[in-house]
Amino acid sequence: MDLTSILSNPLIELALIFGDGLLFGLGIKKGVWSVLLIVMAVLLGEYINYSVLPKSSLSSFETNVKDHILYVLQNINQIIPFSNIGAIGVTLILFIAGFVIGYLKG
Repeated sequence: MDLTSILSNPLIELALIFGDGLLFGLGIKKGVWSVLLIVMAVLLGEYINYSVLPKSSLSSFETNVKDHILYVLQNINQIIPFSNIGAIGVTLILFIAGFVIGYLKG
């Protein structure tokens, strides 16, 4: 038996999809915490009048973040085409379950 025939087994594919969701959940949780800690460090640096990021200010950062969030909200259909999703399958459910478990346990 070669590796291709083993990985094409439907049960192995479902286990890999679950593992993929688990890894995404772990990565997202660690990423969210790192972004929050970086923002807190920049805010603390601005408070003590120490520019962590040269040639930038807190107001310009805030404006850029707001503009980006508004752009994503206005163009969400082009970013994530919801019309092509179709029915919720077992793979999507397993991925979401792995994602939630990874996020909560990470």
